[in-house]
Formats: sequence, structure tokens, C-alpha cells
Amino acid sequence: MSWGGAETGNFDFCHIFPSDAVCLAIDYAASRDVAMVASSGNDRARLNSPASDPDVVSVGGLDAGGTFWDESPATNTNCPYWPSSTQECGSNYTTAWYLPKQELVADAKSVWSTTYPNKDWNTTVHCGDHYPGPSAGNGVGQCTGTSMSAPIVTGIMGILRSVNPLVPKGTPSPATGLRGVLATTTFEAQASLPWDTKVGYGMPDADAAAKRLIGTVGGRTIRNRATPLFRLYSGTYSDYADTTSPQFALSLMNSKAGWVPDAGTKSVPNYSLPGTSVPAKASMYVLTTQYQPRPTWPTLVPLYMTRKSYSSSHVDYMFATSKTELQAANAIGYSLLNIQGYVYKACSPDCIPPGAQKLWRKFRSAVNDCAVFLENERPAFEAAGYIAACPAGTATLLGYAYPAGVDTDADGLPDGFEYVVGTDPTRADSDGDGTTHKDSDEFPMVGVPLSDPCAGGSYSATYCYVNDVIYKDGMEAL
Repeated sequence: MSWGGAETGNFDFCHIFPSDAVCLAIDYAASRDVAMVASSGNDRARLNSPASDPDVVSVGGLDAGGTFWDESPATNTNCPYWPSSTQECGSNYTTAWYLPKQELVADAKSVWSTTYPNKDWNTTVHCGDHYPGPSAGNGVGQCTGTSMSAPIVTGIMGILRSVNPLVPKGTPSPATGLRGVLATTTFEAQASLPWDTKVGYGMPDADAAAKRLIGTVGGRTIRNRATPLFRLYSGTYSDYADTTSPQFALSLMNSKAGWVPDAGTKSVPNYSLPGTSVPAKASMYVLTTQYQPRPTWPTLVPLYMTRKSYSSSHVDYMFATSKTELQAANAIGYSLLNIQGYVYKACSPDCIPPGAQKLWRKFRSAVNDCAVFLENERPAFEAAGYIAACPAGTATLLGYAYPAGVDTDADGLPDGFEYVVGTDPTRADSDGDGTTHKDSDEFPMVGVPLSDPCAGGSYSATYCYVNDVIYKDGMEAL
């Protein structure tokens, strides 16, 4: 949210005016665990609203040298609008201890961005396609302000949410969830610097935050995680829709078509859709990054989500895994939405990783619906009429994914998840470091990793898979 209004009084705006439309929208988004980020403001004053809301990550600005952005410290001489105004002169911050807190900071001074070609947003502060020149017309220019800072942090937050869509947005203090990961991995936090009124917890270190969230197994940052692919069904549209995003699942459930969790799928352990008591149900588990968990397993392909409106009474969601499939889908009216995750690429002869199954995509012409399903579901889907290729002429075998509802060691972690991260799906405590240290206690699927589930125990070398080990006798340490 690269916008905001000036604050008055000692509390944030929504504390004073909870029935304001924006405040109601923020409350609703927060109840659905949406991570919200907002610009702190550009007039060297207290945080603007909505950045001041406790459910929103406030982002202040840094200058080109990496210090707190202030065009004219202690004066107004260099402020662009001075003497008529001191706006656009520097980042807002926490001006008093009892006011809402600055949370993070990012680049605000002369930040490159896309623009409308040959259009300028603000000539006074040199913001638009003509700045810094002379390459006007290319749709790329510089701009200054915390409206540039907030999108940077939003992008990092998006990366973290894609690594593990189930982790809640959390809070910076106490450090929980996504906000806790960002706050505790900033460059300042890594230097043991405390919270500051101007820079807050500091400037995010995206690399450190992503590594913290994805987790460490056997002393090494893992390559990938598995996450549930929620399956929903709309009787109104006769359509199966699948997503790894809890928020998108909720939006489907709240739509006029009334998608509901598919009754034939399995409940996700220890997880309900945000803000509801509805158990989350998944058809399978897919991967969250593009990196193959083990070098001997197949490479990965993305699950591109597409959508087609057949009419006002029918919509179909479909997955594609390649540019060729996307072009074929687009030719018959499907539009690309996003990437929902990754699956193992199909190979011939089959090279199915341990615990995985074939993933099919087939079409039921009677209701114009394309669905994805695993090998163990194939008889039922084909009996229901899902037998044709979609789009016509494309492969029906998409690749390989993990079945839901399989937890051999009953530790609360699906077997597919354990295969991907490197713990042993047949042992509740892979490294044998104690009965109170189950894999799910140390490395929860729906939360931030708490410790290494394959370190310190007597069985680590026997039952855990450690990424990037070239010589198992430890020679690589030399």
C-alpha cells in the first residue's frame, strides 16, 4: 500500500475510527491472514495510516548511501516544496516512544521503477520516465519516497509466503511468523542492533530471511519444501479448483459459485483455513521452489494456474506446466494467473521419486472441466468422465507429486514433506535426539522451523538426507 494519510493523536487512525472503510478492509484482510505492507510517509513526521496499523508492516526509507532518508536534516532548506511545504523531504518514523512503531526500511531515494513511457509522476521531486534522463520513453525511470520502499518489502514478503504458504503473517515482537522472520534477519538484527525509532528493525536481508524460513536439515539449508495443494469443488460451476494459497482458497469459498473443500480429499494436519474453523483439505502435496530436492530425482516444472470463463454460469481453472501448454490454453480462452508450486517433470521411462505418484490432467467434456489428480484417484475421475486431454493435443501426464493423507511414522508430517526436506518418513524422530524432539516439533510444516531435525542425534547419518553431500565420509570439509 504505497499511500497514506497523516495521523493525529496518540494512537493509529483505525484505533480511533474502527468503522472507517479502509479500517474495516484491513481488519477483514488481517482475519484472513493476509500480509499487508505500507509506506510510512514522506514528511519526516509520525507514521501515516495505514502504516501505523498494528496489522500492517510499516516501511520507512533509506537514501542512496544506505542511511535514513532525510533531504535536509534539522532544516527545511533542501526540501523540494519548501517554503510552502516540507513534504517529500524525508521518511516518516516513530517520533515518540508511545506512537506506532517503524518496522522496516528499504531504498527510497532515486529508486528505479517501471513507468508509463514519457510520463512523469512528479516533476518537483524528479519522479517519472524522464528521470534521471536521457533515456525518456523507455518506460523506466527513477522516483523517490517510501512509496518505493514498501514494494521492495512486499516483494520479499511474497517470496517468503511462496516458500511456505502456511506460515502466518505473525508479529515482529514477539518474533512470530513472516514478520518475525523479517525482523530477526535484517542486516541490523544480524549485527545485534536493537530496534530504532527511525529504521525500526532495519533493512531486510532477503537471502537470510528465505533461508531462515525454508529451514536447515543436517546443518545445511534445504533446497525445497512440500505444501498442500488444496482442492475445492463448485457444484454451481461443476469445476475443480486447486491452490496452494489459503487466501485464494478462501476467496473461492466466498465467491458466488461457492467452492467448498472437496469431500474426497484429506485434511491437512494441524491446520485450518485462516479465520475459520474449516479444516483445510488437500488432494496432494507439491513443492514450493524450483530446485530439485535431490540430484538423482527429476527436475521440476511449474504449476501455472490458468482460468477460463465459459459463461456467467461456468468458470474453469486449469494447470499448465510449460510454455507450449500455456500457448495452447491461451488459444482456447484460458488466461494465465500465477504459479502455484512445482511438480516433478514426467520422464520416459518413469522416474518416480520415492513416495510420489503420477499426476494427471484430464478433461470432462460434459461439464467443460479440466481437473488434476494422482494415480490413486485416476479410476474414480475417469469413471466420472475425465478422460480427454486438455487442451486437446497436449499430454495428460503432467509429472509426479505426493499423495495426501500418508504419514507412516504418525509424527504429523506427511511422508511427501519428509521426503522433500530430508527427514525419515518412517521414524518420528529422525536423528534420535529424544522423545520430546519429534521431527514435527523441530521442523513443523505449518510454521517457522524451530531447530534442525537432523542434528545432534545418534541416527542423523543413518536416517537423514543431507543436501549437497559429495563425499559421505566428510572429505568435502577439507
